[in-house]
Amino acid sequence: MKYLFLLIVLVYSAVGLANPALDEQASDYQLAKTEQELAAEAVVDKLIMAYNAQNIRQFIELYAEDVEFYMYPQTLMFKGKEKLIERYGLMFKKMHCLKATSIKRVTHGSIVIDHETSEICTTEPGVVDKRSEFVTSYQVEAGKITKVVFFR
Repeated sequence: MKYLFLLIVLVYSAVGLANPALDEQASDYQLAKTEQELAAEAVVDKLIMAYNAQNIRQFIELYAEDVEFYMYPQTLMFKGKEKLIERYGLMFKKMHCLKATSIKRVTHGSIVIDHETSEICTTEPGVVDKRSEFVTSYQVEAGKITKVVFFR
C-alpha cells in the first residue's frame, strides 16, 4: 500500500513537470497577447462602440472596401461596403437602441472571435424587445475588418 501511494505521487509529479499548462510561467506566456492580436481587438472594440452609439460613419470606417460577410460555414451573405451600408444603415436609423456586448473573446493573430449578446429596442427607447446571443469571427488586416463570419 505504501508503494502504491509512492507510485501515485511519483506519477503525478512527473505529469505535473511535463505539462506546461500546469506551470505558472507557461500560463503567463500563453496569456500574453501579440501586438497583432491587441491591434485586432482594438478594431473590434471600436466596432462595438460605434454599433452601440449607432454611429454609422464610425462603424463603416472600420471595414475594408471589399469586406465579406458569411454565415457559417461558407455561405456568403454579402460583400462590400455598399451592401454593408444598405444593411446596417437602415437598422441604425430605425432602431431606438442597439447594444452589443462581448461576453467572451478568443484572439489568434488577426482573428478575433467574440461570443456576443445583442439587445435591440424596436418600438421605444430603453425598452429592449429583442435579445440574441451569437458568435462572430472578425478577420482584421491593416486596421480594417476584411471578413466576418456569423455562427448561429
